[in-house]
Amino acid sequence: MSKPSLRASLLAALTTLSISATAQAGVIVSGAWTPAGCGPKPEPPQLNLSTADAYNASVATVNSYRQSIRPYVDCVVKEANADIQAITQAATATQQGAKAANDKIQADVKAAEEKFK
Repeated sequence: MSKPSLRASLLAALTTLSISATAQAGVIVSGAWTPAGCGPKPEPPQLNLSTADAYNASVATVNSYRQSIRPYVDCVVKEANADIQAITQAATATQQGAKAANDKIQADVKAAEEKFK
């Protein structure tokens, strides 16, 4: 492979590293992904149906939950998309680097065959 292609592979790898370093990455444990930068997930409250006053008080906690879950979900989606992009770019850079290395080996073998005929 020519030097510009090798440089392009190196540039792709460095770009991937810089994106990975600046993005907040989620965590995968036993196949389950969780976001790292969205804070704790708001827990949905239960409506208290014991009395009218208790119900009215619990409606306020439900409304508070609804307001807090929206930005959390937006954060999760944004972080997941960034992680997907970073993983894809890292895998592509790895493939390109392996191909560039293999192409160099093949070129060296061809040069050796020509030299040592």
